[in-house]
Amino acid sequence: MKKKKVFITIIIILLAIIVGLILNVFIQQKFIKTYTYTELENRGYTAQDVSEIKIKHSYINRILSYNEWRISVEFEKEPNILFWFTYRNNKIVFQGVSSEPMLDKESILDYSERYKKGTLLEK
Repeated sequence: MKKKKVFITIIIILLAIIVGLILNVFIQQKFIKTYTYTELENRGYTAQDVSEIKIKHSYINRILSYNEWRISVEFEKEPNILFWFTYRNNKIVFQGVSSEPMLDKESILDYSERYKKGTLLEK
């Protein structure tokens, strides 16, 4: 009988930890989305310029010392081009550009530089 109580207590503690971790991710995603919009505004882009922001989290990446948060931003005027960011040290950090089909090196560098300068959507 005592083993059963210990087992149930361990299960309850594990479930509480898992629920806490899941809630932490959802709350952090809201803050990171706000921080991402702020970073974009600092570069000269508005919320209306953004088509979609996707935020992904991975505890495994954190354990392996990779980026815990992966953020992709797609702009209205640049469909199918994803601008990648990460959240590190309380900052949104630009990581690069990708697309499907894959762009050539010069195009990637051009998109990156235009994003950094705030001239991406000017044409």
